[in-house]
Amino acid sequence: MKRMIAAAAALSCAGAVLASGDYNPAYTMFKAYTKPDIPLARFQAGELGVLQPGMRRVYLYTAWRAIMLGPEIARRPGTAQGLARADGSAFGNGWSDGGGDGSADSAAGRGNDDFALRTAAVLGLKADDWAARNKIDACPAPARAFVRATFAALAARPDATKARVDGWVRAQYQVSEACQQAEDARYAWREDKQPEIVPPQPLPAAEPAYWRMLRDYQRAAWQFQGGHYAESTALFERIGATKGHPMQPLGAYLALRSEVRRVVAAAKDQPPGQRERQARALEQRGEAIVGDAGLAAMHEPTRALLRAMRAALTPESRLEELARYLDDPRNDPYALDRLGDWSVLMDGKHADQRAAHAYADWIETVQACGAQQACDAQAAHALERWQHAPRAQRGPWLVAALMLSTAMTPELEKAALAVGADDPAWVTVRYHLARLYRLQDKRDQARTVADGVLQRTLTPATRNLLREERFAAATSVRDAAGYLLRTNVDYYVPEGESPKENMLNDDGLAWINRNLALADLVELARVEALPAPLRARIAGAAWIRAGLLDRQEEGRQAAALLAGLVPAAASATQRYAQAPSPAERRHAVLVAGAAFGLAADASMDSPKVERVAADEATASMWCSFKPEQPLGEPRFVWRLPPPPAAGDAGAARAELARLAPVKTATGTLGDDVLAWADSHPKDPELPWLLHVVVQSTRGGCLDDDAKTLSRKAFNLLHKRYPKSEWAKKTPYFY
Repeated sequence: MKRMIAAAAALSCAGAVLASGDYNPAYTMFKAYTKPDIPLARFQAGELGVLQPGMRRVYLYTAWRAIMLGPEIARRPGTAQGLARADGSAFGNGWSDGGGDGSADSAAGRGNDDFALRTAAVLGLKADDWAARNKIDACPAPARAFVRATFAALAARPDATKARVDGWVRAQYQVSEACQQAEDARYAWREDKQPEIVPPQPLPAAEPAYWRMLRDYQRAAWQFQGGHYAESTALFERIGATKGHPMQPLGAYLALRSEVRRVVAAAKDQPPGQRERQARALEQRGEAIVGDAGLAAMHEPTRALLRAMRAALTPESRLEELARYLDDPRNDPYALDRLGDWSVLMDGKHADQRAAHAYADWIETVQACGAQQACDAQAAHALERWQHAPRAQRGPWLVAALMLSTAMTPELEKAALAVGADDPAWVTVRYHLARLYRLQDKRDQARTVADGVLQRTLTPATRNLLREERFAAATSVRDAAGYLLRTNVDYYVPEGESPKENMLNDDGLAWINRNLALADLVELARVEALPAPLRARIAGAAWIRAGLLDRQEEGRQAAALLAGLVPAAASATQRYAQAPSPAERRHAVLVAGAAFGLAADASMDSPKVERVAADEATASMWCSFKPEQPLGEPRFVWRLPPPPAAGDAGAARAELARLAPVKTATGTLGDDVLAWADSHPKDPELPWLLHVVVQSTRGGCLDDDAKTLSRKAFNLLHKRYPKSEWAKKTPYFY
């Protein structure tokens, strides 16, 4: 019914890595910003993690209720799977239009099962006539599942002749045509005249009653799907009143559903009083179904249908009824999916609800900061409400004040420290304590608080947030290394496996790429607790930078680390160590960088360092060393903290200043190879290197002279080595 109620509410209101290329990770990959990554049953029972302003109302109300109830929430979480129902991830009990949970698509096979194949054969549909074939499954998913179940049952009957089954299939296709025409009519841009379609005809009286009754049902379904609700209501009522009809248990419910459709379609301009009377009349019909023990299977779908009807006909009174119910956190908000209904109906009603209901005010205050640059007004409002609200309502406002503030008063700090470890708000409160301590430059306290929370078993997104804060307050390179890596919460994790903390977020990237000097990079690469591929990548970055700056000592240390981590690179690092001049050392680093896919900067993930296929190698070691826009000091939780002060940032700035004029990796390698061809004309690697230069100019970050460079490399390759393998693999310079 989520689709039904949303529609009712609306009705009532009327790469591949290229040369010198790089990419930036998305911060949203590391946090559960709109939906908790905590299993919803546990979230519903008070395991809230770190609340986010981008979370939907159903999650924030659930959090508000948990904070209001405190530890008691674990004993009274509410209806099982209630939050999953409210957020739309678990359908059922009539919530998808026509009943069912929307899983029929996979069960039905959509176009490749026995029913679809039989339909195509009976009607002679051509294999490439997709318009005609798509009509087979034009009706909603629950209807498709019901049709296939009916097909299997009737085909197994002893009186199921080919003619009877084929006749039923043809009539069902007519119902699907009505579904398709109704779908087409929804699009305003479609101005061409709709094709004429006709309903299935009644079967002759000589046919067995079972088959005639099935045809009557198809005729009613055709009228319903075609929007002829008066006709379909009458036909479904007749089915429900016919004893022995195979569809009798559905008749009364389907007639009610048809009548709801009719009334809703005509209700747009009706006054509230008239809509209220119509709603009551429909509820009386529904109560008759719910009161009939013989129709038990349709009781829950009927209740759901009536809730959707109320949302369509009387949205204002329905919203206020739900809002009053939700005022009391002791009520079960998931019973009859009141929370889900309220969330849908709340669209466009924020101001009115905020003034009348404390939880709505709290939710909208928190959510209002999700997309704003500054939240001073919301922070002040949360603080004022915490200070002046009745004591029983202060818990959620304490959380909001901590979430939205950039400074912490002694009173706020005292209240935050007093929150018990068994309180549902504890993790969120402790996270913000760490954040606010850091902003006050009380880094010892920030580290203590963050480390304390990290002792708990946390979901990946929550761990990421605590690790961000702990990383930002790190005291040294080695200390920071312990909190550097994060888990990508968007990655699918196979059942039984634990998510891995193996990726870098923007704070880690900024720290490594902009804040660490060569000596710091070497020290970081030595931290054995880090994954070997990441250590190798960091060692490779240090080696490339050392080669460009001709810093021999750091270069040798980085090369030795890389050789130990990647034995295949040992000969390349040895060549560097034995090179007698800066130019030769630089050349050795550049060649190894292309051969092993190294980079001067770290990237979000750290694939294993290994030799690249010779014909796939490019100069992708860096794009530019020019200064980037630095990460500003974040003001709110959903902004990433800045990198830690660990490392020699002054030395890093000096090194980057020297590297800033350096061309792209493509340009640097190209100039180097052309010069090397003059000084070392007999080097057997030259044909391959000239090929790499040409290939590298075909994408990624390029200098202004890239075309000229490519032409020079191409001409030299074909002039000096015309019969080489690499000349044949390089037929063009562009």
